Amino acid sequence: GRGGGLAAGGGGGGLVETPTALLTLHGGEAVEIQAAPAGTICAARGLKGVATGDTLLLRPKEGLGALRLPGVAVPPPVFFCAVEAEAASQQPALDAALAALRLEDPSVAVKNDASTGQLMVGGMGELHLEVLLQRLASEWQLRVHAGEMRVAYRESICSAVRRTSTHASQLKEGGEVRIEIEVRPLDLADGAGAASQEGPQEAAAVQHAASEAVRSALTRRELGHLLDGMRGAAAYGDLLGFPLHAARAEVSSVTAPRGTSPEAIGGAAAEALSQAVAAASPVLLEPVMRVEVQTAEQHLGAVLSELTGARRGSVEKLLTPSDALRQTVLARAPLAAMVGYASALRSLTAGEASLSMEFSHYARVEPAVQQQLLLQMRGYV
Repeated sequence: GRGGGLAAGGGGGGLVETPTALLTLHGGEAVEIQAAPAGTICAARGLKGVATGDTLLLRPKEGLGALRLPGVAVPPPVFFCAVEAEAASQQPALDAALAALRLEDPSVAVKNDASTGQLMVGGMGELHLEVLLQRLASEWQLRVHAGEMRVAYRESICSAVRRTSTHASQLKEGGEVRIEIEVRPLDLADGAGAASQEGPQEAAAVQHAASEAVRSALTRRELGHLLDGMRGAAAYGDLLGFPLHAARAEVSSVTAPRGTSPEAIGGAAAEALSQAVAAASPVLLEPVMRVEVQTAEQHLGAVLSELTGARRGSVEKLLTPSDALRQTVLARAPLAAMVGYASALRSLTAGEASLSMEFSHYARVEPAVQQQLLLQMRGYV
């Protein structure tokens, strides 16, 4: 019944709340009910700390408080854009609206870009972000300016590097923090589907570590700042500021003058990681999509030619149903090359084809394409 307290596990972090109403939904109509027996699909109103994917328990018995059902699998955002309120006075309302949208839709990512100061919003596609911006206007009456929608690339490294970096200790007496760090690439498959909840620029699929000697030498607070500094640096790559992906960084030695603050150690770790990544042959990674196209047989040749040519895709399988009226093409293609493909597909097939895409993995950008991207995003083209 609605009078019972619900314990939320997952993002709710064990929070206990009481819903103000239980509702069954029939199309656009909501009907209030007094109880929800087993098997009922219903909505609970008034839960403020519960997010999509949380597990709700009614008065959990001893030993069941940690029960968690599998949450919603959220792939990383593949498009992002900068947004800003039309007036500075609307910024708090914009922040609140985006926070509400994130509770409802975990695939929405929001973060402040430390390098530019812009508010970045990430999503699963151009249409996803367009709908989000429309909802800000229609549901929250917010007028926002949105920047150009861009693909959410990642960055990685090609070689292992071990180096020792020195950094000012920030003490009046002077002195330096000396950090020895090693970075090395991981197999891209290790982080192929790693998702990030922190935003379009947040580091994902990066391993941060400190050796046993470092863990023994530092206090818990100093170690926390060391690892936080590494995570912060991994959120902004050397080439274009995209998050580092499929890499491991380990600090093997830290030497600092007595009295050095934990914050200074964290800042030194961030600088050391950034310098090591810059020396480890950084490369761009691009999101690759799993593509499924269903089309009539007479259009199959045109669809295959477009996918493997201009779209830089690779066809993995052709499925032919028993009636042979429609063919199904399963392929993988870089997201950057698939922008506008839905419209092109309609033209190729006279509107008779269907298309679905979902995130597959990150892959290294071809050298020629990477060079063009670097020139374009740095403003030289």
